[in-house]
Amino acid sequence: IDLGVKNQITFSNGVKIQYLVPMSKRLRRLYHFFSRAKPGSKNREKLLLKIKREFEKQNNKKRDIINKVVHFLTTNYSHVVFQDDDIHSWQKLFGKNIYETSIGGIRDALKRKASTPVEVGRFVKTTGVCPVCRTNVKLDLSQRKFTCPSCNSTFDRDVASAIVILKEGLSL
Repeated sequence: IDLGVKNQITFSNGVKIQYLVPMSKRLRRLYHFFSRAKPGSKNREKLLLKIKREFEKQNNKKRDIINKVVHFLTTNYSHVVFQDDDIHSWQKLFGKNIYETSIGGIRDALKRKASTPVEVGRFVKTTGVCPVCRTNVKLDLSQRKFTCPSCNSTFDRDVASAIVILKEGLSL
């Protein structure tokens, strides 16, 4: 599988999973009132408790999605191969998009629950590599499809990356 920002999970067979748990309107409103409450006041403490409860609801939704995805992967696939991406640095670049998806939670759950998880190294180039002939292709972030200049094969960038991750992981 390939973990990403636009398509959160892409399988080597072309299946893509996208999901988001956006910040609720209630949480935004609570933050607004919290920022205006005086420090040390009872109202500020009550608002802080409400904010914590709202975050707990969102985290429960994310945990539910993680459990369903990991259960699907572990029951339907004999080998689960994924790349050890630096999710922390992704969060610095893409911020809210990473927070709303909890990609790191899926990766960690796969490490714990998959029977034989195979983890491809962090620095192995997988994006922009042709899965047929292993030619490197220079891609922009906005470019979703590419054609290999040497073998003329056309691929979706995420599916190609998932195939390269699978081949790299099975060769270990």
